[in-house]
Amino acid sequence: MQLDVNIQRVLFNLIEERTENPNELIKELEQLLCIENRSLRNRQRGDTYLTLPEFYRLARHYKISLDDIAIRLENHLSDHTGLEVKLTDVSYLPLLSGEFMELKHYIENLRYEFEKLQNQGDHAWLKMTCTEVPLVHLMAFEELAYFKIYTYYYHIVKLDITFEEFLKKIQPLNLSEHFKAISEAYGSISSEEIWDGFTFEKLLRLLAESVFFGKFEKQKTLDLLLGQIDSLVDYIKTMVAKGEKMHGGTVELYYFESVMRESFVLTGSDDIPAEAMLKIFMIQSVGIKDPDFSTYLDLTFQALKGRSNPANKCSELVKTKLMKKLSKQVEDYREKVMKM
Repeated sequence: MQLDVNIQRVLFNLIEERTENPNELIKELEQLLCIENRSLRNRQRGDTYLTLPEFYRLARHYKISLDDIAIRLENHLSDHTGLEVKLTDVSYLPLLSGEFMELKHYIENLRYEFEKLQNQGDHAWLKMTCTEVPLVHLMAFEELAYFKIYTYYYHIVKLDITFEEFLKKIQPLNLSEHFKAISEAYGSISSEEIWDGFTFEKLLRLLAESVFFGKFEKQKTLDLLLGQIDSLVDYIKTMVAKGEKMHGGTVELYYFESVMRESFVLTGSDDIPAEAMLKIFMIQSVGIKDPDFSTYLDLTFQALKGRSNPANKCSELVKTKLMKKLSKQVEDYREKVMKM
């Protein structure tokens, strides 16, 4: 709460420094925000929070960037609390329009990151918290990967076309070769992964939702996706039973019995965390390269792992129970979509 107030106060301090007419500032601010003097004073003191549109309107009018605020805030906190506030670079490739070249760049960048990790050999590792089935898992099942991407586009970009039309539009991108390379890289890297009871079900929900809203033109498209879901289930069962992936990597799966809120991928080599990818929504994520932040996420992962059951190392009875639950989820949703 106090940090939020400080951000607001820093904004007003920067405005006072940059205004060309100090004597007219109060009147100018009242007009910009469409509020009376008392309401303005409450915002300047931090007694009332600026709304996001108000914050944006002031920052844009006085040409104040978030970097300006962050640097001033860093100095303020260091002087008054002795705390160090770090500015960290993030990498982010937005998927916000129906122009699919940005999708091609996104997948190419994902391939680069996984192949770079793969080239480190046995020293490389992945740690993943999976609130839903990650895209890299689906790339061994091509149409499922395309389907996950498609659902992102109709949820976020509001792309109002069928799945079959989507496949035609992105066919010129030749993403299949990238899917194969990413799948092989992931399959060769040892990983620790935490799943919960809804991780797989979210994929099935997307399928049922797509059927309900008429996103498929042909029954054979749905049959193909259901067949690939069956293959994915068989692959997951192999990972649970043997602790092995398709291309030689080992995997330790953990089952979190509650609902996970955090979803991230942490990469590293030997005992050193290197880079984090935080999931924003479905397939969209940001990459963060900061040793302190990576160490924090590693501790977060260990805490979640400590509250989870090791699926690979549990008794055969528990393994069988987990596999039956997975199969039942698929059968329940298969019956649901067929009724639709």
